Amino acid sequence: MRGSLLTLALLLIVVACGPIGGSGATAPTAASVAVKSGDLPSGLHRCDLSGDINSYLNKIKTKDPSTYKTTSDGWAAAQKDGATAAEVEFYTDSTDHCKSVETNGSQIGGATYKLVVNFVFQFKDQASAEKGYKSDSIFGFSAASLKTSQVPVVEGKDTGLGPNSIVLTIAISNQSFYVAVWQNKQFMVILVLLNVDTTAAKKAAMAENSRIR
Repeated sequence: MRGSLLTLALLLIVVACGPIGGSGATAPTAASVAVKSGDLPSGLHRCDLSGDINSYLNKIKTKDPSTYKTTSDGWAAAQKDGATAAEVEFYTDSTDHCKSVETNGSQIGGATYKLVVNFVFQFKDQASAEKGYKSDSIFGFSAASLKTSQVPVVEGKDTGLGPNSIVLTIAISNQSFYVAVWQNKQFMVILVLLNVDTTAAKKAAMAENSRIR
């Protein structure tokens, strides 16, 4: 009887604490993968617009109906491909610039200030994420649109972001762009950095990708 009680006690401990020898690490989510302040150069601050996709859409629905419509349509298409969650992140160098993004998201390509835009989609499985990488688009950014942009791009292993990845970097007048789209496991990521040093932009992409385990 004593031996049975000891066995029962050990089983309860295992159930409560998880598998013996397990790492205890939680699975990544769209929110945990998304770009963080520590990934970026100093002086960039997270905009209040940031958050999960539904929260973001609610915030811009009346302030920026055009962006709301296109982003909502893009999210609906991603869901049809198997997306189950998404995180949206915006970082800029001032509160006024955050407000500008909030009311006129369709014009972010014309920003002459530092701006970071990040969409992270979590799919139900890797196969769905691979499909999303090939077809899904948000804010006009997608792997397909980068390939047809007539601007030289880097693809696959040379990006450092995995086989399903594409990166575009270009400087035009007083603007510079770093745009990366990639798929890793069940995640698809769109990361856009405007007017940020290319080395710092690459570092941010690598940091974000490292959180997909």
